[in-house]
Amino acid sequence: MASAPEVSLVIPIFDEEECLPTLFSTLDRFLSSFERTLEVICVDDGSRDRSLAMLYEATDTRPWLRTVKLRSNRGQTAAMAAGLEVARGEIIVFMDADLQNDPSDIPRLIAKLDEGYDLVSGWRRQRQDRAFTRKFPSWVANRIIGWFIGVRVHDYGCTLKAYRASILKPLHLYSDMHRFLPALCSGAGARITEIEVKHHPRRLGNSKYGLDRVLKVMGDLIVIKLIVAFADRPMHYFGPFSAAFLLLGGAAAGLHLLNQTRGFNEQSIVLPALAVLSLVCSLYFLFMGLLADLIVRVGRRDPHALKRGAAELIS
Repeated sequence: MASAPEVSLVIPIFDEEECLPTLFSTLDRFLSSFERTLEVICVDDGSRDRSLAMLYEATDTRPWLRTVKLRSNRGQTAAMAAGLEVARGEIIVFMDADLQNDPSDIPRLIAKLDEGYDLVSGWRRQRQDRAFTRKFPSWVANRIIGWFIGVRVHDYGCTLKAYRASILKPLHLYSDMHRFLPALCSGAGARITEIEVKHHPRRLGNSKYGLDRVLKVMGDLIVIKLIVAFADRPMHYFGPFSAAFLLLGGAAAGLHLLNQTRGFNEQSIVLPALAVLSLVCSLYFLFMGLLADLIVRVGRRDPHALKRGAAELIS
């Protein structure tokens, strides 16, 4: 069995038949001068065009290329997770297939990792995209994410990032969480930095992203905040809610008893109902916290467990 490569480059593919010939030739030139051993893992995310057939052909003639096929289109995060699962390198690099990222930046990312960092994020400072539909929403999202999560990165949406596999592989990725990897890695204790990378205008194929992804990103943002802040101590999140409802219920019960002892003969059921409802909510959040804590403890027994069966390794 061949020795494991030093670097694994993972590239999600979805309907990119126009880009693939140029992508392969670009990677051929890059690998001819790259000084480390490298494998390229292309993950076909249920493409409807000839992308998968072209990957089959390229895999036959390029020993450094491995192909993973997802049985259906599951999104960029799922494709990245499938590539990560089979990657063998100590360093993992993600890159888009649309040739807007430049492979020549990869050695610079890895050199920065060698300085002692665990994650080096690319920053498309001179981004070559449409201002209204891509650049401005991204600018707003990056600042909201940085403020909300507390991990300051200029360009969360840039796919071109380099990671130490020891930090990245234990993470479980789903939904659109690939864009929050700096936050997830920071929660795992990673040392993070960023460098400027090249960004080329898209000349081939069509973009798969639009403004419709904003709501999904906002929903994932709340989930990531909870994961980063309370993943190891869920009771710290649920406990205050339980205590607040307990205090509210106690106050309602106290006011009702006070009314009865002072002879007001208040017949309204508002205070008793509020007391009972608050007690029920308090118990709900208490048991949710206990259940979440139990799940965390059980999950630590197998931190690398991932759902399998969605991907097929071609070679």
